Amino acid sequence: MKPLGLLLPLMAAAALLGPPSLVEAQAQRPAQVVDGSHRGYLAVRLLAGGEHEVINELNADRLFVPASVLKVVTVAAALEHLGAEYQWLTRLRSDAARSGTVLDGDLVIEPGADPTWSDDFFDGGAGQPLAALAHQVRALGLTRISGDLVVDANRFPGRPHPTDRSYGDLPYRHGTPPAALALDEATITVRVAPGRAIGEPARIRAPVGIEVINHTTTVGRDRHGAGSLDFLPVWGTNTLLLRGEYPISEEPFVVSASDPAPELRVARQLREALGEAGVTVGGVVRLRSQPVATEQFNTLAEHRSRPLGDVLEKILTRSHNWYADMLTLTPALEVGRSGRFEDGVDVISDFVTDLLPGEARAVASLWIRDGSGLSPSNLVAPTTIVRVLAHALEQPWGRTVIEALAGPGTGTLAAWPQMPPIAAKTGTLRHTVALAGILDPGSQTPVIFCYFVDHHPERPGVARSEIASAVGRWRDVAASR
Repeated sequence: MKPLGLLLPLMAAAALLGPPSLVEAQAQRPAQVVDGSHRGYLAVRLLAGGEHEVINELNADRLFVPASVLKVVTVAAALEHLGAEYQWLTRLRSDAARSGTVLDGDLVIEPGADPTWSDDFFDGGAGQPLAALAHQVRALGLTRISGDLVVDANRFPGRPHPTDRSYGDLPYRHGTPPAALALDEATITVRVAPGRAIGEPARIRAPVGIEVINHTTTVGRDRHGAGSLDFLPVWGTNTLLLRGEYPISEEPFVVSASDPAPELRVARQLREALGEAGVTVGGVVRLRSQPVATEQFNTLAEHRSRPLGDVLEKILTRSHNWYADMLTLTPALEVGRSGRFEDGVDVISDFVTDLLPGEARAVASLWIRDGSGLSPSNLVAPTTIVRVLAHALEQPWGRTVIEALAGPGTGTLAAWPQMPPIAAKTGTLRHTVALAGILDPGSQTPVIFCYFVDHHPERPGVARSEIASAVGRWRDVAASR
């Protein structure tokens, strides 16, 4: 998105949702929709002096499934605590003594949950930061590590995703769990084709180092369009299980499957990078899950990522779940000091709670399980999203958020009807369709809004048209004032 020419004036979040004595202008509500859906929305026009107009609202304080609109909250919480210039830090450390060119002990990888090790951020590919770390070790004069190459898994302990995440989501790119160390967004590319004859297994080609357990069967043309394959990572190993039917009449395809052991894959590739730099590792590659006192450890190499702000387009424009959940893992380490995913979720929740007036904190304004919105258990009120966006506009990092949101026809908004000037986040999850953002973001008096449609029985396009029509009406009302 092109940079905005003018950052919006600072507005206090407390004033945004202040006393009802402020001016209220109700837009004409659409005719009652009888389709079983639950709706909630709030549109607020910011005015000079910190006042506001409620242009339109319905069930604004009720809780709804937010889908990917929740990413707005995750990003705001991360920017509040870490800042747009935050950089993820990955280090190679050791407490071993050195004998000439030999390190007499283990070399430990201290992960930082850096999400940027992919082709999108490195011209030299995902392995570029590994090569840089390896060359730093060699520059110290070392040629051999006598011990193991160890990943400090205790830095981000516990389950890396909520317990209610569907097993139908976890094996695939849209539901890949976050990871302390990861290449290529913690996914692997798997190529699949039918067997050469009915009854044979499908033909599978996976990356080097991945063991495939192939329980697939090639079936006849009569099953065309009816076959299905399941990809099941065996977590913590280098194994991927495939099962199901593959009609012989169907074309080959490529899938981005979740890496079953992303930390170990990074460590193995680092070992190769060390070898190419002239440093051999005598031991094995392994994870260390037990806490170890690291006060006496020396840093041998380190890599700092690009700024956090450079990652936000992935989250807000493209709605990439993995990056949002990685952004949940980071405050778990930097703010919660535990590195546990659930504590990162708590940091996000506390951020929202702290925006509320004291007397309002007793009333639930959100209940969340992740940072991406993929969990169907997440619940958020439209008022909460509007409050978070209003708070963002008054922060130094507010421009960063606006520029990372999708505009008309860009990112996930490309699938929506034509929109007026807007910076917004979409949300689509099973029977939920949502949109939240800023209408006329370059205006001195923009409209902040959030619109949720839950339990929607029809195609998403129907709800998208409904929401787009509402946004158009709100703009007309705001323009008439």
